This record gives sequence, structure tokens and C-alpha cells, in this order.
Amino acid sequence: MGEVILLEKAVKSAKPNLGVLLLLSMGHLVTDMAQGALPALLPILKQAFALNYAKTSLLVLMSNIASSVIQPFFGYIADRRPARWLLPLGCLLAGVGVAVTGRMPWFSLLLIVVTIASVGVAAYHPEGSRVANLASGVRKGRGMAVFSVGGNLGFGLGSIYMAWLLSKGGLKATVFFLLPSLLIAVLFLFSWPRLTSLRDEVVEKKAKGNGQGSGQEIKAESKKRTIAAFFLLLLYIVFRTWMHAGLYTYVPLYYTDYLKGDPHLAGYIVSVFLLAGAVGTLLGGPLTDILGAPKVMAGSMALLIPLIFFFSRTNNGFVYFVLLALVGATLISTFSTTVVLGQQLIPHRKGLASGFTMGFGVGMGGVGVTLLGVLADHLGVPAVFHVLNILAVGGFVLALILIRYFPWSSKTME
Repeated sequence: MGEVILLEKAVKSAKPNLGVLLLLSMGHLVTDMAQGALPALLPILKQAFALNYAKTSLLVLMSNIASSVIQPFFGYIADRRPARWLLPLGCLLAGVGVAVTGRMPWFSLLLIVVTIASVGVAAYHPEGSRVANLASGVRKGRGMAVFSVGGNLGFGLGSIYMAWLLSKGGLKATVFFLLPSLLIAVLFLFSWPRLTSLRDEVVEKKAKGNGQGSGQEIKAESKKRTIAAFFLLLLYIVFRTWMHAGLYTYVPLYYTDYLKGDPHLAGYIVSVFLLAGAVGTLLGGPLTDILGAPKVMAGSMALLIPLIFFFSRTNNGFVYFVLLALVGATLISTFSTTVVLGQQLIPHRKGLASGFTMGFGVGMGGVGVTLLGVLADHLGVPAVFHVLNILAVGGFVLALILIRYFPWSSKTME
């Protein structure tokens, strides 16, 4: 009994390693810059290689599969033994793959380097989130929020940085995209002793010693209940991803085609959405520590229902941007929350859990964009917002099920 008390005190006294978290967040930023760069590259690549829409779509498809769907594989590797080497390697592969796109002579080689860049993205995320979990101490929500916000910013900055490079030197200037990735990879090497010293010894010792999870982690009542809860979590992530991709794609089109807004302002709309999402991520982390993941997930979807409803019915420019910012902050606020819950549901497979929650779930959710496109073609863009509201209701119900039937998943992190 005394050992248990000492272990609990040790867990509660664990403090976040802010230096490591910031480094991991910067690594997250530069790897996700590679994903954000592709949309800015596509029009130029399409023209330079005389691509039809099928081949252009193939680039996007391979990028999505390589960066998202294979993440659980890298998570499995990370869980078998510490794989800190994936952190600098992931950054370098992502940067190199994008940097050489402007130098490829044939489409087949272009497809290969885009895939390589995306594999780098996939390699970084599971180990990055796993180490972020260890570096977070008892503040799992806050720590994962710091890690996640780097990715939120990186996706937006990647598009901006690539657009700037293309404006300065055309496709040949893509080589300079490597610089941020190279810098962070070097920083990882200089910080190697701090990265390799991170261990979740207290949690592992307690789990092996008395068969109970730590005060920070969830002990599933049974394997079946854990699988059921994890499935509900992935379904929630898919719904959220459909909403994210739907808003990201169709909000600018709605603004220009239906509200007759200035096309030049449409470019800022996505920036407002993404930057507000970064703010929401930083808010969602601490709330997860206080309320527990499922309650934050339920609150996010509950708020989105009226926000999307009013957003789709406003024609006032200022109100439009304010509501869009609120939608972005509310929707993306649970990004780190769902990763934390996934790692808690599978405490001894954090890398695998991260691969599913950050990669596979997001990749599968991207299928929704195609379905929304068919709907928009037949019923118009406003119909997309009706579906997004239905998805918000579905996400709210899923979170309520987690709270009601899996009460152990609602424990706070404190």
C-alpha cells in the first residue's frame, strides 16, 4: 500500500518538460508544412507536367495515403522499442521530398518524391506524440496541445511559404523548402540526450506492479470495452475530419459564389479558420486536463451545432469572419484531446494509438470530402452545411455515449 502511495505522489509531482515539448512542436510544424505546401504546388505542377485532373488527383491520393493511413505502422514500430530516430528522419524526409519536387524531370519521379515527403510526415507523428506524452508529465492535455498546435500552424505556413518561394523563383526555388526541416533535424540531434532520457518508468512500474493504471491513465474494465471505446473515438475523429475538410474546402466557395464576396479575400478565409484552430487547440488542452476528454469532445460538438447554423445563414462580412473563427477554434480544439484519450485507452501502445488517432482516422475521414463534393454538385454548397450540422449532432451523441457507458473515460487528469 505504501508503495502505491509513493508511486501516486511521484506521478503527480511529474512536471512537463517544456523545452522538449517546444522542440517536438517545432518538428510537428515543419513536417506538416510539407502537407500544407502541396495545395500551393498543385496548380504549378499541373501546368509544368501537363497533368490531367486524374494524375493531379493521384498526387493528392498518394500524399494522403502515405501521410495518414500508414501512421499506425510507425506507431507499432515506436511501441516495440524507443524510436527517437524517427523524429529527425521524419523532418528530413518531409523537407527533402517537397524540396526536390521542382527538380523532377518525369511525373513518375514526382509521384515518388511526393510519397517520400508524406512518409516522412507519417514517420514523425506517432513517435512525436508518444514522446510528447512522456514529456507532458501529469498535464497530458496541455502538453499534447503544445505539440498539436505546431501541426495546426505548420499546415497553414507551409502553403504560405511555398507560395512565396514559387513567386520568387518558380519551381526551382522549391529546394529552399528544405531549410526549416534541416534546421529542426539538427536541433533534434543536439537535444538527443534529453530525448533519450525520457522514460515512463513510474507508469510502467505501477501498471506491472498491481495491474492498475496510473492516476493519469485509464484502466479499461475489459478488453472488449476498450475496443468499443476506441472505435467510438475513431468514429468521432472521422466525423470531425469530414467537418474540417468540408469547411476548409467549401467555405471560400460559399463566400465567393453565394455571398458574392471579394475573391481576393477568399484566400484569407482559410487562414482565419486555421489560425483560430491553433488558438482553440491551446484552449482545448487545459480543458481536457480539468474536465476529461469526452466532456470536452461533447462540448465542442454541442457548440458547433448553433455556430454552423448561424454561420451558414449570415451575409454580414464582419459577422461571417467572426463566426468562422469561432467555428475553427471550437472544431479544432479537440485535436489534442482525442490523441490524449487514444493514448489513455491503450496506455502501453501510445505510438499505435497516436497512429490511429492522428493518422488513420484523419485519412479515412478525408473520404468525406468526395461525398460532400457529390452533394454540392447536386444540391449546392448550402446543402453541405446542413450535412455538417448533422455530423456535429452525431459527434455529440458519440461523446455522450463515451461519458455514459464508459465512465472511466471521463476521469480528469489531475
